[in-house]
Amino acid sequence: MNAPEVAIADVGRIFLVGLSGSGKSTLGVLLAERLGLPFIDTDAAIERTEGASVANIFATRGEAAFRALERDAVLASCRGTSSVVATGGGAVLSDEVRDAMLHTGRVIWLDAPVEVLAGRLAGMTDRPLLADDVYSRLVALAEQRASLYAAAHLRVDAAVHPEIVMSTILRALDRLPDLNPVWVQTPSQTYPVYVGSGVLACAGALLGAHGLDAPLRIIADERVAELHGAAVREALAGFETSWYLVPAGEEHKSVAQAVELYGRLLADRPERRDVIVALGGGVIGDLAGFIAATLLRGMRFIQIPTTLLSQVDSSVGGKVGVDHPSGKNLIGAFHHPNLVLADVAVLRTLPPREVAAGWAEVVKIAVIQDRVLFDDLEAHVDEMRVLEPDITTRAIRRDVELKARIVDQDEHDLLGLRAILNYGHTLGHAIEAATGYAAYRHGEGVAIGMAGAAHIAEAMELHPAADAQRQRAVLERLGLPQHVEGATREMLRAAMGLDKKREGGRQLWVLPTGIGSVCTSKDVPEQIVDEAIALITRSSHP
Repeated sequence: MNAPEVAIADVGRIFLVGLSGSGKSTLGVLLAERLGLPFIDTDAAIERTEGASVANIFATRGEAAFRALERDAVLASCRGTSSVVATGGGAVLSDEVRDAMLHTGRVIWLDAPVEVLAGRLAGMTDRPLLADDVYSRLVALAEQRASLYAAAHLRVDAAVHPEIVMSTILRALDRLPDLNPVWVQTPSQTYPVYVGSGVLACAGALLGAHGLDAPLRIIADERVAELHGAAVREALAGFETSWYLVPAGEEHKSVAQAVELYGRLLADRPERRDVIVALGGGVIGDLAGFIAATLLRGMRFIQIPTTLLSQVDSSVGGKVGVDHPSGKNLIGAFHHPNLVLADVAVLRTLPPREVAAGWAEVVKIAVIQDRVLFDDLEAHVDEMRVLEPDITTRAIRRDVELKARIVDQDEHDLLGLRAILNYGHTLGHAIEAATGYAAYRHGEGVAIGMAGAAHIAEAMELHPAADAQRQRAVLERLGLPQHVEGATREMLRAAMGLDKKREGGRQLWVLPTGIGSVCTSKDVPEQIVDEAIALITRSSHP
């Protein structure tokens, strides 16, 4: 079959990345000729400019000097006209280069088994990093760079004939949406988060582009399956899919439900290369992610969040788990998704209360990290309430970028950096637990918890009263509660005792220090905590 016609204007720059021997230069020439674009080989460009071979530069000036030249060569191509660029195998080592390539063109990872690469490179002497034992060096480089290559927009099997590789790339370019994902990069996993209206219709193309074209095990909320199941089936036409429906509600995010799903999945004889897909809100995302983390000792995992709260919070960061009668998410794991598809169009099926609960998390992250985002939210509350597509997409993307920045630095919540994401959650989780997880949605609990935490920060002279009032006004305009009904001071105190953030019996509080900044403290006076609880329960302080 002939490769489809792809317009140059639709392609822009194409960056080929991968280990030595993956065929970047050979394929780059073919691809550039096929598309009518200029071809740039950054290694060749460096050799022309410096009047010396790459091997000579390594030998006489060292690797650091070469990497600087390589960085400049790639960045120059990012500023130039549309072209096909074959990069050096180590170009991805530079954060600046990776970011520039991802934001100015399509990055394609040519991937092939080390055995294939070593065979292609046998006898070559011009690869300075592959001296002596080529195979062992390739194995080491693959381990070092795999997560960096994985940030590419497209991963292609480069072990086959170049004409087949080119055809695969052209078909993918023809199908891929013009979307620029947010990339979450952690030591254990790098994955894209696509945000926008119509993302769901591109699901098949995106799964194929990211190497997830395997049997799909779709765990879906029953109500979500009724609303969006047909659209998902259409988007995934051609994929092998099996569906596992779960009743709606937080009460089904349980060990019992997980065990029941294990039985249904195992009866269908899944394999580790299969992909678990979570279709639903935060409950399904957490539950399906927990299944993916534990079934067959870990399976690949895709999040398709269908609530605003799950799109901005639970689908990103890798925290998965189930509830216990003693508290939420007390049984779980860290297991990142391989792909997140957040379609803002599906949010229009949500009731207003669910929409408001989702916006609480966006306001939260703006208060703790980004004054500019808070100003934007404050100015567009009316558009947010009706989910105006551009405003909604912009806010969700920024929220994910900010959360990803923290997750990147503290993947497993060990350094304390990730703790700031729990602003409003100390009291919020207590409210949910004290009311049996039935009276308040998670975002509503967080909104009330933010009111209590803001009062603590203001009482400790950390948070200006004017900023506390701005927070309150935005949350109220979004329709979010600032007081709890049906829970006493004693009930909240008891529930707080099970908070996972307690250390040595002391409560860790996340407290704002003005819009856009935050601190943590384990030294909050109990009298001020009692004042905050009295405030949100509308009771008198003893």
